[in-house]
Amino acid sequence: MENKENRDILLKLLEIQWQDHIQTRNQTWKGLEISTLLTVALVGLDWQIDQPAVTCVASVLLALVALFGMQITIRHRNNVEVKKFEIINDLERQLGLKSDHVLPGKIKWWFVFLINRSNTSLFILRMQFILLLFAVCYLSVRLSGM
Repeated sequence: MENKENRDILLKLLEIQWQDHIQTRNQTWKGLEISTLLTVALVGLDWQIDQPAVTCVASVLLALVALFGMQITIRHRNNVEVKKFEIINDLERQLGLKSDHVLPGKIKWWFVFLINRSNTSLFILRMQFILLLFAVCYLSVRLSGM
């Protein structure tokens, strides 16, 4: 009886770890979604009202949001996902399951330039970086036209 109870507890813990992993990944995607929507809003706002001061403020906001999105992506990958997969591997071993999940490698912001590397977190990081560059370029163009 105790063995079944322990197994049930381990299974519940495993389920919770996978749910946490999925929730973390969803938050990372949501950050990219927000940055993308702000980019569309920036361009639409600029075309509609044509006021450089407002566009400059919106560009700075987008740059900050994209920068924070990059930080969140890196933190989620390097801290949360790595820890979750360590726990998942350990729980699966305790349950007697084949635990062959490769631990996610840590990423740094400059990995956006390493074309030979590819994973979901790095894709999101690259997209946030592109939106950051777009915001800075858009701001530069608007400031030069003032």
